[in-house]
Amino acid sequence: MGFAYPESRRSIFERFSLEARPGEFVAVLGPSGCGKSTLLNLLSGFLRPQSGHVTIDGAPVAPEHPALGYVFQSPNLFPWLSVLENVRFGLRMNRRGTPQEQRAIALNFLRLVGLEEQAEDPPHRLSGGQRQRVALARSLALEPRLLLMDEPFAALDSMTRSALNDELLRIWSSLGQTVLFITHDIDEAIYLADRVLVLGLPPTGITAEVTIDLPRPRDQRGTRADPLFAQLRERLSEQIAKLTAGNQRVI
Repeated sequence: MGFAYPESRRSIFERFSLEARPGEFVAVLGPSGCGKSTLLNLLSGFLRPQSGHVTIDGAPVAPEHPALGYVFQSPNLFPWLSVLENVRFGLRMNRRGTPQEQRAIALNFLRLVGLEEQAEDPPHRLSGGQRQRVALARSLALEPRLLLMDEPFAALDSMTRSALNDELLRIWSSLGQTVLFITHDIDEAIYLADRVLVLGLPPTGITAEVTIDLPRPRDQRGTRADPLFAQLRERLSEQIAKLTAGNQRVI
């Protein structure tokens, strides 16, 4: 796959190749400007590559692809809708089931993220972490086989972020989606993923691929205390340091 922005003709990816296995959790790290968000936009169909192609189960991707879910950095909830109606929104737009069936599905996924009791609340009554759970439930309600996540927990405090990491792993273990997770946090990438990809500055593409052999299920105390966790952190930190030599800023 190749991509360059037409207005600048600056190449972002050349001969880029990425394949994720069904049910695999893949995390992506890289320095500022390496193309992490551009990659997600290509994978989601919001952008089209100038060469090559992007497919899900052999079919070309598009933003409305039924197998695709996207969780953004910001929850992007509709303030005039209740929590339940925010989760139901995608189902309603895609005309999946009757209104009663849509509400039942939305409520089920709110239950999955622990927000069933807040179903009728407006979003402004929720904390930042709760709003991001609603955004996750909204994507999951469409039952995607591929879930793209663009630094979804970056704006949260460390305690909330850790809790949502655990929630995400619990839900992923239950539902089995393929996940591509963008993050700037090395520890978060190691804790969540089966495999971590490191992107270099354009048009380098993937400069390192690290398999995370930590046992599952994972927990904050035991997993982070595992000596292998520290080894993986050192290995990935070295990879990032090579890319950021010359005072490049890591995000």
